[in-house]
Amino acid sequence: MKRFLLILLFGFQFMTAQDTISTSKLLHRKNEFRIDLLSLVASSKLNATYERFLNNRFSVGVTGNYTDSNKINAKFDSGNRNVNPKYEIMPFVRYNLSKGISSFYFAEIFASANGGNFRETVRLTNQNNNDYYTIQKTTYSDLGLGAGVGYKFYIKDRLGIEFLVGFGTNLFNRDKSPDVLSRVGLNIGYRF
Repeated sequence: MKRFLLILLFGFQFMTAQDTISTSKLLHRKNEFRIDLLSLVASSKLNATYERFLNNRFSVGVTGNYTDSNKINAKFDSGNRNVNPKYEIMPFVRYNLSKGISSFYFAEIFASANGGNFRETVRLTNQNNNDYYTIQKTTYSDLGLGAGVGYKFYIKDRLGIEFLVGFGTNLFNRDKSPDVLSRVGLNIGYRF
């Protein structure tokens, strides 16, 4: 029994030492690049993020995404959607809610510069004072604010996996731009 306790104690000490080494390596790696797999698979949206860790609690970063999916464009052209978002650039600030560095919960606030196409049916009058309806396609651009929460953990000191859910709202061009901004993702990242 004493041997078992001694082996257990050494095993625990070894695991703790490995965690310390892992944490130490993560603290020295201040940059991370991520790709959102969920957006890529679900909506053919290319979504890439760069994050800079300022210390073990705060980080800043920017996410950019671009969509040009044939399926979404066809829904927009056929009238099933009146908004077709094309691009979004989101700077963010994050705060680590947990004490851990290799796995932690976080909260973030973000801003969004977004734009795309807008489709609407408008009523026009011709020279003979006859009214008719036509479809107009225009572009929109807007700025928004939002917040989100998530969980991140690292495998082998460099490979990060992140789950993120956040929502916001556009502020200025609300008659054409989407009312709700969503920030949902399953990201795979590389920390260097």
